[in-house]
Amino acid sequence: MEQGIIQYDRYRMKPEELIINLLLAMGFLFMVGMIFYDNLIIASVMSLLGIVWIPGRKRELMRRRKETVKLQFKDALYFISVSLSSGKSVETALIDAQHALEKVYPDKNAYIIRELELINSRVMMNIPVEQALADFAQRTGIEEVKNFSDVFSISKRAGANLVEVIKNTSNIIREKIEVKQEIENIIAGKKLEQKIMSVTPFILVYIIKASGSGFLDPLYVTPAGRLVMTVALLLILAGNLISKRIMNIEV
Repeated sequence: MEQGIIQYDRYRMKPEELIINLLLAMGFLFMVGMIFYDNLIIASVMSLLGIVWIPGRKRELMRRRKETVKLQFKDALYFISVSLSSGKSVETALIDAQHALEKVYPDKNAYIIRELELINSRVMMNIPVEQALADFAQRTGIEEVKNFSDVFSISKRAGANLVEVIKNTSNIIREKIEVKQEIENIIAGKKLEQKIMSVTPFILVYIIKASGSGFLDPLYVTPAGRLVMTVALLLILAGNLISKRIMNIEV
């Protein structure tokens, strides 16, 4: 297996990244425990749940990485289409796209540049382009990449006008990704509001508790009060999960 191949369905945190995320999660849960239960033991036990948060954080980072690849793939499709429009072959268009993106992205380790390098190196070793693209699509699990790979493979087997088909497919896929970007820009403000609303209950409880009025004392010292606080926490969590699902719009 070639070195440096990225498996996009897995995310391995660096040790320092894992430690920082774990400490942040445990610290946040400890504060939540102190705010809602005012009990050091309960807060300490809750902080241990930060370990459970790590897999979810990995999935989020994995999702962001795929979104980055998708946007970079849109740029690659543009340069591929330009090269094909000038009469060049698919193999040459892929090389041109790599060189063009190396000028666009300051980071030479950008995902799409690494993938184009891998594809082009495989083609130079007489591996069919469709096989190299299929591997890229399989590893990313991104629908747009898979669609492009499938269209390329089918068109080549069917003997269709490969250049014209790829150009049209590239345009359609780029338009789809751009629509997704526009939707993300439209709801960006709503996502910020959702994040603010997620932390507002904790801030309100802390303010009332810190005021020293004693209004919340029964919730901290009686079993019924702690049950109420537990139910409140679960409702906040449920509301947060529902709001995230609402904001997750698929195109």
